[in-house]
Amino acid sequence: MWPFDQNNQQVYQQYAQAYDTGNFNGFDPYQATGHVQQFMQGAPLETQQQLFQQHFSQMPYEQRAAFVQQMPQQYYADPNDPFSMAQNFLRLGQEQPNVVQRILSHPILLGGALGLAGLIAKHMLSHHHQNNQQYGFNQGYQQDQYQQNQYQQNQYQQNQYQQEQYLQQEVNELRREDQELRREVREEEREQHHHHRRENYY
Repeated sequence: MWPFDQNNQQVYQQYAQAYDTGNFNGFDPYQATGHVQQFMQGAPLETQQQLFQQHFSQMPYEQRAAFVQQMPQQYYADPNDPFSMAQNFLRLGQEQPNVVQRILSHPILLGGALGLAGLIAKHMLSHHHQNNQQYGFNQGYQQDQYQQNQYQQNQYQQNQYQQEQYLQQEVNELRREDQELRREVREEEREQHHHHRRENYY
């Protein structure tokens, strides 16, 4: 039961629902044990610690005491301390996974394995949902950024175009003035030339 598998979503939902109602009728406890072991092999350690601690906190004292009795001596934890129980169980899962299977399959603790599998499924569903929302948010954000960039690019191109148009007008204006001046100069020259010829004539 780790990492999240889209194809098994229905299984997670069934476990999570059973966890919420406390009714695990029809579930195979040995299959649940397998799910827990998969989780212990693949999930981040802080997630394991958090969920084990929650699991042991909710467990009746008698079950906690039975659980602690099944743990090897070097992993012994105080049944009144869910935090140390979670820590030692986590360590046991890292160092001796086969012992974990034996403990979870113990007749008194099989119900606990189902409860733990339900808790893990519930966590995975909510975690997956959050990630999806986050992904959706990121998608939306990227789209906004893209649109904003497109808008800025269009604005820039528009400004460039306006500037070019303006410069073109300026150039045309200067050319017109230049032509006007030349025309005036030519007119003046013609006038003078004409005037000069008339003087010669007299």
